[in-house]
Amino acid sequence: MLSKPREYRFDDKLKASYGVIDGADISIRGLLMRIIFGAEKITRASKFDDQAGTDYWVICSGGIRISIDVKTRDQDFWLRHGNDDLAIEIWSVVEKQIVGWSRDSRKQAHYILWFWKETGRWCLVPFRMLCLITTRSWQEWEAKYKTATQFTPSKEGGWHSKCVFVPRKEIWRLIYRWFGGESFVTPN
Repeated sequence: MLSKPREYRFDDKLKASYGVIDGADISIRGLLMRIIFGAEKITRASKFDDQAGTDYWVICSGGIRISIDVKTRDQDFWLRHGNDDLAIEIWSVVEKQIVGWSRDSRKQAHYILWFWKETGRWCLVPFRMLCLITTRSWQEWEAKYKTATQFTPSKEGGWHSKCVFVPRKEIWRLIYRWFGGESFVTPN
């Protein structure tokens, strides 16, 4: 039996990506300052940049700007069930077959930051690397791992998006396979 899709309003997801997490004193900005080497300043992205895949700009020494897209999850299923996975959006609008952010090479994000509200755990992944492995693997993942559909209501009626929950180790294994300089030739 199919379960009813979770329903989220866009404004609620936007607030969560900005670190407004149920009144808790959790600062995405503070986390980014700690984990991005050379970070000097963190600024919220404009609404225009947010639509292009940036929630925050990290300004680093030398004036370098790094785009961060934040994905928050309320519950940390690793704590409850040992599921250490990342929610990878494969369809942004199922009804129109619009690819999810993880397969959209037009997004300007440099990094994706997952943040689990319940535990404060996080994971930072280079977006371009993730985009390539997702584009190559999403159908296999969809057949192999748990998926979820989400409904976002709007004045026009709303839309469904779909994500697949891929183990973190699998993401890093594939990133290493494609970008770690691993030879595809078997040594003698």
